Amino acid sequence: MQRTLKELSLKDGDALLVLEPQSFDSSLFTLNGDVVTVTTPSDCRWLQVEFQPHGGGGGGGEGEEEEERRKIKVPATGNMDASLSELKISSGETLVVTEGQLPPKGFLMLTMWLYPDPKYMEADFKEVLTAGETQNHWPPLCAGNAVELRSVGQVEISDEATLEELKTQVLTLPALQSVCVPTTAFMRLWQLEGGRLARILRGQQLTLRKLKLTCGTDLCVQQLLKEEDLGPKEVLLNVKMGVPGERSYYPPEELVWVASRDSSPRSLRTCLASHYGLSPDSLLLAKHQPDKHIWEEISNWNQQVSKKKKKKRTESLLGAPFHLKDGDTIGIKNLLIDNNRAFFTLEDEQGQQRLREQAEQRRKGEKAAGSDGAGRQTKAGQNKTRKPEVALSINVGVFR
Repeated sequence: MQRTLKELSLKDGDALLVLEPQSFDSSLFTLNGDVVTVTTPSDCRWLQVEFQPHGGGGGGGEGEEEEERRKIKVPATGNMDASLSELKISSGETLVVTEGQLPPKGFLMLTMWLYPDPKYMEADFKEVLTAGETQNHWPPLCAGNAVELRSVGQVEISDEATLEELKTQVLTLPALQSVCVPTTAFMRLWQLEGGRLARILRGQQLTLRKLKLTCGTDLCVQQLLKEEDLGPKEVLLNVKMGVPGERSYYPPEELVWVASRDSSPRSLRTCLASHYGLSPDSLLLAKHQPDKHIWEEISNWNQQVSKKKKKKRTESLLGAPFHLKDGDTIGIKNLLIDNNRAFFTLEDEQGQQRLREQAEQRRKGEKAAGSDGAGRQTKAGQNKTRKPEVALSINVGVFR
C-alpha cells in the first residue's frame, strides 16, 4: 500500500476491483462518510468514487433505493482495453460503484427500451418484469415526438454477433413476449444518445463490433407494420404538413428519403412533393430543432460555385448546416393554400420562453458568484500592503 499508482503501472482504462474499505493505512486513500477519494500523483488523472455497500446499510425504504439506482450514471463495461475518453469519463467525475458482474471479454451488456407507439403496440400490452429488473421510465424524447420509453431489460451478447441475431435475442425478453413480430425485419432498433433517438441500426448481417456498439449502450425497440431494411444513405424522417392559416401541424408521418445519389434540398423537396402529390416549387421546408425550439428553413439553393476551383458542387443536407439524420422532424408549408410562412408554434414560443428564463437564472447566479468572489478579493487586497518599489542595478560581467 506504499506504492503509487504510477509505480503499479496503472493507466487510463484499467479495471479495478473496489472492495469495502476496512482500514486506510495509506496516504493515497481518504474516507469521508461513504465517499472514498483516491489521491494520485500530479501527472495522473483522479476519480472520486462513492461506495455503496450492499443492502444500503441503513434499511432505507423503496424511495431511497430508487434514488440510489437513479444516481448510477456510468454502466459497467466489459471493454478492458477502452480508454477513459472512449468511455466518456472525464477528470473529476464521480462514479457510483454497485455490486454487479461484468460481461465476459468480447461480450456486450446492452440496455433495452420499448418505443410504445400506440399505432403498432397492443393496447393491452403489459410489462413483465423479471427478478432484479426495475420499472424505469425515460423522460419524453422531445416535443415533436413525446413518448415515454419503458425499460424492458438487458441483453448480454457477443460483439461478433450480427444485428439480426441481436434482434432475435431481444425478442426473447419476458417483457416482449406479447409483441407479435413475424420476422426480425418487422422490428427497428434505435440507438439512444442523451435520451433521444439518435440513429437506426442498419445491416442485418453486420456485426455489433462493426456497428460500433459498446457495453452499456441504450437501444430502443420499435415494432413495424411492414418489413424494413434501410440502406446506409436512406434517412427516416418525421414529416408533418402545416395546417393552413394556423400555427399547428397535422399528425406526423414517417418518410424514407433515399439520399444515396442526390442529397440536395431539391431531392428532398421532390421526394416530399411525390409523397403529397404536390408541385415541388409549392413547398416550403424547415428542420425542427427541439432542443432550441426553433425551425431552420431549407432554402431552394442547389449549387454553389467555389471561388478557388471555379467548380460547382451540390450541397448536401446530410452535411452542414442541417446534418439531417434518422428521426429528424421536417415541417412542410403548402404555399398554394397557406400564406403563413412561419413554422413556429405556440409550443415553440413557450419552450423559448423557458430557455430564456433558465439563461437569466444562470446569469444571475454567475453574477452573484462573481460579486462574492470580487468582494473577497477586494477585502484580501485591503489587508495586504504593497511593498515600496525600488530601483534595480544590473551589472554585466565580462567573461573571456
